[in-house]
Amino acid sequence: MIIRLIFNLILLFSGVLYTQTRYIDEVFDNIDIQQDVIYGNAPDLPFLFLIESNTVDIDLDMDIYSPSNDTTLNRPVIVVAHGGAFFSGDNNLDDVTALSISAAKRGYVVANINYRLGLNILDGSTGERAVYRAIQDGSAAFRYLREFHDEYAIDPEKIFMWGTSAGAFIALHLAYTDENDRPDATYAGFTAPDLGCLDCEGNSYIQNSRPNAIVSCWGAIGDLDYIDENDFVPSLMFHGMIDLVVPFGTGLPFTLLITLPIVHGSNAISERLNEYAVPNTLIAEAGQLHEYWGAVNGTFIGGEPSAFWEPILNGGFEFLYNQLSNNISGDINTDGDLNILDVVLLVNIILGIENTSAIADMNNDGVINILDVVILVNQILGNN
Repeated sequence: MIIRLIFNLILLFSGVLYTQTRYIDEVFDNIDIQQDVIYGNAPDLPFLFLIESNTVDIDLDMDIYSPSNDTTLNRPVIVVAHGGAFFSGDNNLDDVTALSISAAKRGYVVANINYRLGLNILDGSTGERAVYRAIQDGSAAFRYLREFHDEYAIDPEKIFMWGTSAGAFIALHLAYTDENDRPDATYAGFTAPDLGCLDCEGNSYIQNSRPNAIVSCWGAIGDLDYIDENDFVPSLMFHGMIDLVVPFGTGLPFTLLITLPIVHGSNAISERLNEYAVPNTLIAEAGQLHEYWGAVNGTFIGGEPSAFWEPILNGGFEFLYNQLSNNISGDINTDGDLNILDVVLLVNIILGIENTSAIADMNNDGVINILDVVILVNQILGNN
């Protein structure tokens, strides 16, 4: 029987042949970093301020990470946004730098952005305004990337966002808010200028600012009513269940900081998304606090991430891989061809030589076994 013969040959050589999956595994050894790419210009507040009318225009910049010597066109992009409570932080923090490097080694183009800060914790309206300015900057970054997609050899329809803490706020709001969700605090006040529409700050490029999917690490949203049936953006959310900085459910930032508005964390967001059948996955870690991948304000404790780092990254990249809908069914090594190498990788997964991948479950029964090999071989032979 030809299937048995092929399978026996695969078992013989599966320990020798080794393949990896682009966008899931780190298939590149080296990356290139283009620093301080300007994607916009906007009015910024000084570090310490009393009123918001005293602003100075600044350039908005990002670092672009890409795999070295990569000739692939139409590559997916991950926009990475750092944490820091809209008060501090930048795109050189340990966690977002390590995330960007890892993503570029997997074959993604990464835009690791800086965005405007400016939060007075004694005034709740400045909290809403700080988040809104950062969302505007995220919008400007997406519009810039889509405007110049040819220059960066990227797919404008496959631009994702991965945010941590404050950066996750940006991702969630970009995914699920519209112009009519604009908070009242963002309009002109006695000492505060009007912040303008969501997509009309930073630059003037007329492009879609919504992510195609997001990964949110311990983030929240300002109002659950922002989410409706039109917000069909898949999301993966990680959150510690005893997070004291950003609530897992609904509550105050920093637990007791009553001067800031109530926000809605990952659990509340997931429940709301489920009401509208928006694809989402919540990874809730019992007993874990904020930034439980091993960081405090983006800096790794002791210089190293925690044991949760690799599972979070692996889960995030597998989730984003599943959003790449142009993959060939059965093309497990994602090289664009359906052949014996895909069968080898599938057998290696069954034998435990390679990490499990959701795309290897050919019959979607939740188990990766010999039946999946049979289906894949039949598909290669043209019997399916």
